[in-house]
Amino acid sequence: MLTDTNKDYRNTTNCPVLVDVALKKCALERKIQQDHKRTKIMYNFVHDKQDVYFKPFSEIYNCKCAYCGAWIGISDIRLFEVDHFICEDAFSKDTAGRSEAGKVSNLVLACYSCNRGKGKLMIDEDHQGTLNPDDGSIAQVFDRNEDYYICIRPDYAEDQVVVDFYQKLLLGSEFRRLDYLLLEIKNFISTQRTSNPTVAEKLEQCLGALIMKRNKTLI
Repeated sequence: MLTDTNKDYRNTTNCPVLVDVALKKCALERKIQQDHKRTKIMYNFVHDKQDVYFKPFSEIYNCKCAYCGAWIGISDIRLFEVDHFICEDAFSKDTAGRSEAGKVSNLVLACYSCNRGKGKLMIDEDHQGTLNPDDGSIAQVFDRNEDYYICIRPDYAEDQVVVDFYQKLLLGSEFRRLDYLLLEIKNFISTQRTSNPTVAEKLEQCLGALIMKRNKTLI
C-alpha cells in the first residue's frame, strides 16, 4: 500500500521540505562568480568539502541526499558528494561543455551510493523533468510503502528509464530503509528531550551505536 501522494518519500515526519531550491542555487552561483570572477566550472568549488561553498550547497538540500533522503548527520560526511544531475558525458568535452555540466543548476547533493550508482546514466529530456529532485517532481515518481521501503509509484512501474534509475541507485535496498528509520528515531528523540530527558539520553546512546555500526558497514 502506498502512502499519501503529497508526501515526499525523502522526508521523515518532522523533516523540513525543500524550498526554493532553484533560486538558492542561482544565488550561490552568483556568489561564487563574485568571489572568483574568472571561474568557469562551478563544480570545482562546490564539490570540495574543504571549500566554503560545500556547506551552503548542502544546506540548500537540508543536508540530505536529493535522491534517497539520507541525512549527513547520520551518514558519514565522506559518504556525500556533489552529483551532475545530467551526467558530464551528455556534454561536450571542451571547456564550454564542462562549464555547462558544472553549473550549480545541474549539481545535486547526493550520498556516495546514489552518486556512484547513478554514474553515467543518461536521462533523456522528458525524464529530466520527471526525475527532477529540486522541484519535488521525483517525489511523484517514488514513494515509501508501509514498511518504509522506497518503491516506484504504479503510474511509472512500466517506465524503463524510471526502473533503471531506481535499480542503479539501489533505491529499494534495505539500507535506504535503515537511513529513513534512523532519522525518524533522531526526530523522535528531539521531541522527548524536554519531557523525557532520561529516555531521550538512552535512545540517543542506542542511536549513536546504530549509526556507528551503519557507517562502518558502508565506508
